[in-house]
Amino acid sequence: MRPLRPLQREDRPMTVHHQAHTAIDLLALDHVALSVVDPDALTAFLCDHLGLRELERRADGTVVGADDRGTTLRLIAADGPREPGALGRLVFRVADLRAAAASLPPDAEVQGDGFETLDFTGPEGLRLGFTFVAGGGIDHDLDHVALRVFDAEETRVALAEVGCVPRGEMLHVADKGVRLEERPAASDRPLLDHIAVRVASLDAIAEQARQRGLEIHDGAGDDAFAIVLPGPERIRLHFVEQPPVH
Repeated sequence: MRPLRPLQREDRPMTVHHQAHTAIDLLALDHVALSVVDPDALTAFLCDHLGLRELERRADGTVVGADDRGTTLRLIAADGPREPGALGRLVFRVADLRAAAASLPPDAEVQGDGFETLDFTGPEGLRLGFTFVAGGGIDHDLDHVALRVFDAEETRVALAEVGCVPRGEMLHVADKGVRLEERPAASDRPLLDHIAVRVASLDAIAEQARQRGLEIHDGAGDDAFAIVLPGPERIRLHFVEQPPVH
């Protein structure tokens, strides 16, 4: 693929309030892929203490989730210790916050108000959380991803340009969210490998990315299209095509 010209600030206004409608419908937050030293140990922690279950075992790791209809986590085996980097936190929705807290290990250092949110740290420095959601949805499904970036507005604009919907403090992909925290945390060995979103057409999202001058990542595989979000964090956003339902 021919390299794109570097994205210049003067190419577009750096505010989501002046963004044109992208006409790209993001269907769902498909999965979050993590590079971890011990996928089996993290799988056991997530299943024993967060209400997830193992959905698939692969040669390079495992896939876990509350339900195969929700957002899954892909745990990919990596060499050597990893760093949180741009991954601020993975937050899961629960209907009973007290029961969710009781399921954590006794030595877990839990923070939060105990009424709407709880934060804690899992294996390999993975920051996790629970948020109270009353009614509907899948209990223990992923609610949102918090990302730590150098320039939150620049990242927000890039996400809006490919179809994420800015609303309040979050950018939304269907019923899931991405929260941006302006705290630089680039790493050469990040926990976060990529975030994947389901779309109706890879061709449409590819055209949108090229029109906006976004950096394209060539290593997403034949069944996905990927971009690199602006900033030193090098966060990769993958798009996977969901076949139409007949």
